Amino acid sequence: MVAKENSFIVRVMKIHGYIIGTVLSLSGATAAAQTGDYAAFLSDVAGRSPQLAAAEKGHAATVRGLRTGLAPDDPEVELEYYFVGEARYELTVEQTFDFPTIYHQRNQISKLGISKAEQEYRSARRAIMSQVSDAYLALNYATERVQILTRRRDDMRRVIALYGEAIEAGESSALELRNVQMLLTEIENSLTLAETDRIEAVATLAQLNGGAEIVPQGYPQFGFTGTQEEFVEAALGTDFELRAAAIDTLLAQRELKLSRQAWIPKIKVGYKAEAEEGRRASGLLAGISLPLWQNSGLKRYAKAQGAAAQAQHAATEAEARARLNSLYLRYNALSTTLEARRNDHSGEDYLELLKEASDAGQITSIDALMGLGEWYELKDSLLELEYEVARAGAAMAICLMN
Repeated sequence: MVAKENSFIVRVMKIHGYIIGTVLSLSGATAAAQTGDYAAFLSDVAGRSPQLAAAEKGHAATVRGLRTGLAPDDPEVELEYYFVGEARYELTVEQTFDFPTIYHQRNQISKLGISKAEQEYRSARRAIMSQVSDAYLALNYATERVQILTRRRDDMRRVIALYGEAIEAGESSALELRNVQMLLTEIENSLTLAETDRIEAVATLAQLNGGAEIVPQGYPQFGFTGTQEEFVEAALGTDFELRAAAIDTLLAQRELKLSRQAWIPKIKVGYKAEAEEGRRASGLLAGISLPLWQNSGLKRYAKAQGAAAQAQHAATEAEARARLNSLYLRYNALSTTLEARRNDHSGEDYLELLKEASDAGQITSIDALMGLGEWYELKDSLLELEYEVARAGAAMAICLMN
């Protein structure tokens, strides 16, 4: 009976050895990057996305809006006609001007607003590139897991068929078969989830790519140099949200200067002509409008805006620093762990040891299957680790893109 069970286990181990070999070959086939220049790849895909097209139109509309309203007030023309025996009319043409320095401040505010809109557009473009990167990396990870789990599911079905033959031959029990069936159910559940993730990533990436699907070709490889502080400072230098917050402080300063000039009266000039039968008269108009109440509290409001802008800039920078420092530490910790895992060859003889133990009758077929399951979980965690390293590396690279 022992000899029969050992021969059956050998058959089972051979099938599981094939599964494990498949896992290794598939996980090792992801060294090539999608493109030689990951930034160019992301930019190319994002350039075909409807999201970026919408962002471009929104940016153009914002710029046009910021360039309007800078001219002087519209001229006013008034004609008064009287029906009193003799024909009589009055024609008045008036034009109001602000003081020249006020126009200067408004133009500077407009230019700063356009600069801020540019940073916001670039931030939106980077966010779309980040979406492309997330979808592409998720597609690679899900594709790898689907390939491995599909092979493992198919071969586990073959193992169940062997268990059925063994039960008929009296070499195994129904309990052992049920355990393998439960393991198959777990694998099928994992496969369903992985396939769902893959389909979602394919759809997301195709939508971002203007409707065309993208075939996964492995994770990009990243090589960062410099210290943590150097990375953080470089990333802060290309942080478009931080740049926009800095422009807000400049805008607040300009608004304060404008509010200080709000007390300057407006200048009104014009021409007036009167005509009555037998008599004509014309003259020039000149006057000022006194800003006594309309701009009340404007300076205090501008100061409050300035304080709010400075506080927001400081908060944005602090948040960005914390995020970048965490990202740097995460990438280095994960990549170090991944390198150690790849260089650790202590488990390479695990299959042989498992087979020897089963041949010697030291473990049952269930123990052998459980051992293989644990070995597979370890390999699955390696795939996840590779995925997380790629995600962290891509996030760092995107932070440095202009």
